[in-house]
Amino acid sequence: MLVVLGQVLPFAVAGALSSVPVVAVLTLLLGRPGRLPAVLFACGYVVGVFGVTLAAQTLFRSALVPPRHVGAEPGIGVAEIVLGVACVAVAVVPRRRATGTPRAAALLTRVLGTVPPAVTALLGVALAFRAKALLLASGVGMALASAHLAFAQDLALLAFDAVASASTVAVPIALAFGRSDGGRARLEAVRAWIARNARTVTVVVLLLIGAVLVGDGLGRF
Repeated sequence: MLVVLGQVLPFAVAGALSSVPVVAVLTLLLGRPGRLPAVLFACGYVVGVFGVTLAAQTLFRSALVPPRHVGAEPGIGVAEIVLGVACVAVAVVPRRRATGTPRAAALLTRVLGTVPPAVTALLGVALAFRAKALLLASGVGMALASAHLAFAQDLALLAFDAVASASTVAVPIALAFGRSDGGRARLEAVRAWIARNARTVTVVVLLLIGAVLVGDGLGRF
């Protein structure tokens, strides 16, 4: 199980470095009264990541993974290589579509500022279906599908991935509950830093994840 945990960990870290859910929770904390909408959003995001990754694992296990006694796993290998190339492609595309990012961020900000608190949980679930999130969920799903672990171990690793991916969403909420005088200023500073550096972080993370996936895929032949 520890070996598989090591395979899952890079994807969980990459998920934690995703800027969109962090910006969303900062928008809820800074732009709306109370903390309930942000908490509901975080819970929805955890559930969404868990569910999407579970679906990916189930799909890959049924479609690509050979029986346990078969040594080579060419189906998973090809899928990992394709997924790795897709990660690299997603990393490169934002540099050529810089004008699209502000519009998406502005739309997300408007939606989060107007919907009822309960709907923020559904928005959290919806963010687990972003292109980057789906790529990361697929990577975790492949790792778990090919490991042939017990059901309880699969659930534990799925839960670890979901919670770790949402850890950076939980940190701003924890700061908001701290009630310190400088709490809002720190949240504003974090949001400003993300606005400046989100693209660079995304590109670097996806390039690294793409390289890991291609390397793992080649090793399955």
